[in-house]
Amino acid sequence: MRFLVLFICTLLLVCSYTEAQNTNIQGYEIKFTTYNIDESYMYLQAYYGQEAYIFDSAKVKGHKNIVFKNKKRVMPSGIYTLTDRFGNEYLDLIINKDRYITVIGLSLDRLSTSAVVSGSEENAQFIEFQKQMASVESFRETSTQTIDNTARLFYESTPESFLGHYIKAKYYINPMLPRSDEKDTTDASREYQLLIDHYFDHYAFDDARLLRTPIYLDLKNYFFEVLPQEPQLIVRKANEFLEKFKDQESYEYYTALLLSLFEHGANNLVNDQVFVELFDKHCAGKSISTIPDDLLAYYKRTVERKRRLLPGKTVPALVSYDISNAKHSTKDIDKDLIIIWFWDADCDECIVETPKLNEFYKEFANHYNLEVYAVAITDDLEKWDKFCKNNDLQWINVNYYMNDPNYDFIEYFDLITTPVIYLLDKNHTIITRDFPLEEIHEKLTTE
Repeated sequence: MRFLVLFICTLLLVCSYTEAQNTNIQGYEIKFTTYNIDESYMYLQAYYGQEAYIFDSAKVKGHKNIVFKNKKRVMPSGIYTLTDRFGNEYLDLIINKDRYITVIGLSLDRLSTSAVVSGSEENAQFIEFQKQMASVESFRETSTQTIDNTARLFYESTPESFLGHYIKAKYYINPMLPRSDEKDTTDASREYQLLIDHYFDHYAFDDARLLRTPIYLDLKNYFFEVLPQEPQLIVRKANEFLEKFKDQESYEYYTALLLSLFEHGANNLVNDQVFVELFDKHCAGKSISTIPDDLLAYYKRTVERKRRLLPGKTVPALVSYDISNAKHSTKDIDKDLIIIWFWDADCDECIVETPKLNEFYKEFANHYNLEVYAVAITDDLEKWDKFCKNNDLQWINVNYYMNDPNYDFIEYFDLITTPVIYLLDKNHTIITRDFPLEEIHEKLTTE
């Protein structure tokens, strides 16, 4: 550790990084010389957001010399990794100010102490960082705090450089969040609020080069696990996140990633509201380079489908038939509140939840002036009818497959799984949907 501190202090004296973000420089020559490489070809692995890809390949000459070279090709600034055909990773390199770099060593493994760099002061420091981190991480007894401290020492030696930004982002160096040995368990709410407000403070949003590094911003964890699942809060935090990016490419990349997360997330009210609002703000009427035209067209259709199922929207009257082939329409329901219950007698969750809703209905339908319009999504009419009779379902029981409903409920309500619940007012306006039955009193009382 003493050597590490001295090394960093020395670099502080000779390196001052007030650097431009050179992302599109043409031409490069990256040389590696080592011994006993038992491979015919080696590869430079590049990164783009959360994806890794092979940027270039080079033939191994004499089992020791590897040269990646191209005079005309643009090599964007970022982190590149030397790999073999099996995907084994060796040294990482910074491609930033310098693109003519030589690395010589007995081994090109991160644990090697022999690698020497010429042509790039940045990479001399970066390779030393890799050696130190590989060393401390290789011992099982090494504590997380020791790893954090090692990363922090390198970061603090050059915080405003590309390397500093990379280390800070990769190792979650965030001065606003309590460190593992400083947590105050007596103030959990304050710690939680700090986590919400400063979750991404370790990331330099003004450094476009970070898009081309193996940095993983865990958006899924933050937006689906850390944040309370309140649509307007999530939308606000998502907008704040996107608006921090200073370059268009990173902004568009993460816009596409967020939209994909919420479009592919659970088919529920929260995700639908967030998806619609994010699309309206960041994509509607715009061209987003990271979203292909066919996907953008799909998103437009999806937004309109989801928009019609948001609170405040009016649901067209549903018309379907019961087991006796009698027609029932929701427009004939003269109640203050209407529950539409989509279910299936073959659905395990429906078999549990439908009787629960039925018990609630028997006890509280008059109290709330409520009716349930239950639509079974099954073509096993016998099983459906038997379930209704065995469980004494006294509300309006209709089946999607009895004759033809007046429109395609499955398509309109985007029914992917069952059960699905909608709460409407007397004007058939959506109040809410997708809530657990345990919250039914709360939803009815609130509304």
